[in-house]
Amino acid sequence: MNPDGCPSCPKAAMPSKMHNASRVAHARRMVQQLRMEAGIERIKVSKASSDLMRYCGEHAKNDPLLMGLGASENPFKDKKPCTVL
Repeated sequence: MNPDGCPSCPKAAMPSKMHNASRVAHARRMVQQLRMEAGIERIKVSKASSDLMRYCGEHAKNDPLLMGLGASENPFKDKKPCTVL
């Protein structure tokens, strides 16, 4: 980080005009990023969590981790038993 506090600016001293142009460009990028983030629709955590719980409840019957797989549907089941000599 340089003495101005800008983490993306190089530590080496730049000529004044070039440094100012870099700072302005950096500030413009920051403003553009903040405007984009401000435009994102936000919802309350309580609503997001209730939506997630409802979704999980509705789709639990199709979840193999919750319901398990039948022996005939399990692709990882051994085809034949292993015998050790």
